Amino acid sequence: MINDDANQIIENLYTAVLVLTNDLCLTRMNTAGENLLSMSARKVSGMKLDQVLPEAAQFIETIQRSLDSRTPYTERGVTIPLPHEKSVTVDCAVTPLLDDERCHGMIVELIDTQTQNRLMREESLLELHNAARESLRGMAHEIKNPLGGLRGAAQLLERELNNSELTEYTSIIINEADRLRNLIDRLMTPNARINVSTVNVHEILEYVLNLVEAESAAPLQVERFYDPSLPALQADRDQLIQAFLNIVRNAVQAIHPGGHIWLNTRIKRMCNIRQELYKLAVQIEIVDDGPGVPPEIINGMFYPMVTGRADGTGLGLSIAQSLVQSHRGIIEYERVDAKTIFRITLPIRTGDD
Repeated sequence: MINDDANQIIENLYTAVLVLTNDLCLTRMNTAGENLLSMSARKVSGMKLDQVLPEAAQFIETIQRSLDSRTPYTERGVTIPLPHEKSVTVDCAVTPLLDDERCHGMIVELIDTQTQNRLMREESLLELHNAARESLRGMAHEIKNPLGGLRGAAQLLERELNNSELTEYTSIIINEADRLRNLIDRLMTPNARINVSTVNVHEILEYVLNLVEAESAAPLQVERFYDPSLPALQADRDQLIQAFLNIVRNAVQAIHPGGHIWLNTRIKRMCNIRQELYKLAVQIEIVDDGPGVPPEIINGMFYPMVTGRADGTGLGLSIAQSLVQSHRGIIEYERVDAKTIFRITLPIRTGDD
């Protein structure tokens, strides 16, 4: 019904595409369709659409309407119930495949309305990114001076400890002061290049956890759900440490005694980030069961100096977003099932991108 070249084009689209026979059997679904509908194309191929999506009567009726009339049909805001009590809301475009007015099948394109809204949010976040960088450069001078004093004091203390086991902590202070100084130097330099190296996201997350556990007065309840197949990234290790550290610290400060933090990683395929399509991306979720971001600051949480805590500086999320965006990535916030989710998506650059 569709030749190999057309199949390749369909596979590379970031919108979900389903190919159906004229009796509504599913013959093809691209990777974006698998991601949207949370199902494997291999498992459902050859099944009738009402078997694949047994609760999606409105959606199937839209397709049937186009099939009966032999004309393209578009409907917005179609809700498709999915397995496991989930659903997606899409804009649906149905195109019959005609040959001498005989219909040989249907192409169904699904555009996730949440994705459209996310793209609009990303445009807004780009503006925030530029404003944040300008503000951070102005504040960098004020931060850099006390770092030198902190580092010097840690060096003096290390000499007094005379190879005690406690020098492990002074080494952390010195290393962190050096890292922050280097980070500030780059923030103060317009369009500074990131120092790219091969990094392991899980190693960075564990390093960040060691830092926050050393800061915490009580043991932290942290659960990890790491994808072992996650590939290495080409990234600036120090910048990713700072971005993750700012968000994990926020989570630690937000949870109540006995609260939990979850770290999740996974691969995303055919991922659209800041209006650019990538074949592969890494997604990191930092989740906590604290009360979440106050509603009155949600729209401006990535602006510098916006904070929901009386003792907060309002710089953590702003810096994190700036650093992630320097890697062509994005940070998003979501509140689901009484959990706060900060979702970081970083593209995996390949020769084809």
